[in-house]
Amino acid sequence: MKRDGTKFAVALMLAIALVAAPTEKRAAARNSNHAPPASVRLGLWGGSDLEMQVTSHGAALEFDCAQGTIAEPLSLDEAGKFQVKGTFQTQGGPVKRDQPSQGVDVVYTGTVQGDTMRLEFTLGENKGSPEKFTLVRGQAGNLKKCR
Repeated sequence: MKRDGTKFAVALMLAIALVAAPTEKRAAARNSNHAPPASVRLGLWGGSDLEMQVTSHGAALEFDCAQGTIAEPLSLDEAGKFQVKGTFQTQGGPVKRDQPSQGVDVVYTGTVQGDTMRLEFTLGENKGSPEKFTLVRGQAGNLKKCR
């Protein structure tokens, strides 16, 4: 009888181990797949009318007829959102030699889900409609440059 009890205990421990192991793996995979990265992934992000090169120190933005800069890391919150200060400067058109075109301060806000970013900012003091862009990581921007 003692031998049967040992077999039963070993069988019970094996059954528990087999059931628990996949559950722990699934929980670990679920947690790692849904946790957003701490910052926007570095590299090229592009879409219609905008190309953005993200670095560990910020980003350079190239629009159809403008450019922008972000001089701070693009850190994400738990929901995959960021809000950073930057500049926006139009290109093209007449510029006086003694008054070079200067950029305006803007706040860029965005949301990252996987390899897709939704980015927006508002120009001017009247806080009109925000400029909105959808970017894809690893994709060049589709720019129509002003001449």
